Amino acid sequence: MINCYLLNGSVYHKGINFNEFKHIYSSLQDNLRLLNSIPSQAIILILDEFSKRIRKNRELLKVEGVSYLSLYLKKSNIEKLIEINLGNKEYLDKFIYRENGKLIKAQGRGIACHWIAGNVYTLALYSVFQAIIAKSSNILRVPEKSIDIVIKLLEQLDNIEITYKNIIYSSKDILKNICLIYFDSSDEKLNENMSAIADSRIIWGGEAAVKHITVLPKKTTCKDIIFGPKYSFSVFDKGIIEGEQCDKYINRLILDIITFGQNSCSSPQMLFIEKSNISIKDISKRIEDAFKRVGKRYKNVVDEATAAKIINHRGIYGLSLDKDLLCSKGLDYTILINKNIALEEPVGGRCIFVKEIDSIFDIKDLITRRIQTIGYAIGDKDKTLKFSESVTAAGVDRVVNVGSMNNYDSPWDGCFMINELVRWCCLIVED
Repeated sequence: MINCYLLNGSVYHKGINFNEFKHIYSSLQDNLRLLNSIPSQAIILILDEFSKRIRKNRELLKVEGVSYLSLYLKKSNIEKLIEINLGNKEYLDKFIYRENGKLIKAQGRGIACHWIAGNVYTLALYSVFQAIIAKSSNILRVPEKSIDIVIKLLEQLDNIEITYKNIIYSSKDILKNICLIYFDSSDEKLNENMSAIADSRIIWGGEAAVKHITVLPKKTTCKDIIFGPKYSFSVFDKGIIEGEQCDKYINRLILDIITFGQNSCSSPQMLFIEKSNISIKDISKRIEDAFKRVGKRYKNVVDEATAAKIINHRGIYGLSLDKDLLCSKGLDYTILINKNIALEEPVGGRCIFVKEIDSIFDIKDLITRRIQTIGYAIGDKDKTLKFSESVTAAGVDRVVNVGSMNNYDSPWDGCFMINELVRWCCLIVED
């Protein structure tokens, strides 16, 4: 059974039920022409008004990630996003002359079907609005626990009108191109049916979910955009560790850890520190102080499975002669110190592994294409560039300042999503 919460611009808080996608597909196909009639600049202005509404809603701002989402959807940022993806937003509206009688236009792919992971509530919004910018109509399959928040966010998009070139455009025509649904992930028939109608499939999730969805039958013309399981960590170089700004960067690291409950693929699970005249135990103690200082302002909610893993690791490290442990009395934070230069499986719940290495460049041997983000605190710009060249060549997608690891940007996972969601079409004319 498909539970539908947004269809044809109307919100259904209790959901309406469908046995198949026929009606949903037909509705989106009809509404796609409305989306195509909206100039890209008008879409940008509508999203900008939407971002202002979010910033004024105190209840929504309490939801983790909503504040950053409101900044992400500002006019200036969306324009930069389109520029880095397409080069020129006019490609979305008309054929642009290039050279030798060739004109180029970016056409939307049609129906975009999104399978959204449950680790970040705002993830559905980032996914769907990039598809809207690319002039695609959308089916959003979100986890059950995310539905209420996604509905509340999308409701802020209703009844926005902007004037562009003396024509009034309504956000209702954007909402009509978003269908919000839920069905049990184990329902093979509905997964297959949703996949079969997709002109593009945007898949966010763990390894099992990604493998399951990618093998479903699809159109030969369907484009897959996959954001699968990734791993992230941080590095501090000697110059930062021995410098006056070390505590500032540690505070930023703590914010990266606690944001999204350390569940995001961009959340740091480990910290590598370059060997210096300050011991790893001293640095770990400063991390503990930062957890006490910064982390106490943010409640740590840990599920039973994560709590069990934390307690198990604490027991192992507490009894080991070659490991060390710093932790709160409760489960507010856990710092695990060992000498094994290897990647550790994530624990979560504000649990961070700390390791000392001779040089930050030694990390290259640990890199696989599973690594998404490295948050760095490196004092020298040339060293930063050399380090980034090394780790990205080995497989890393993002190298960003500590404190901004969870900031959604473009490219993401090595992908320019809007660019992937359009078809580049050419027109050849005689000069």
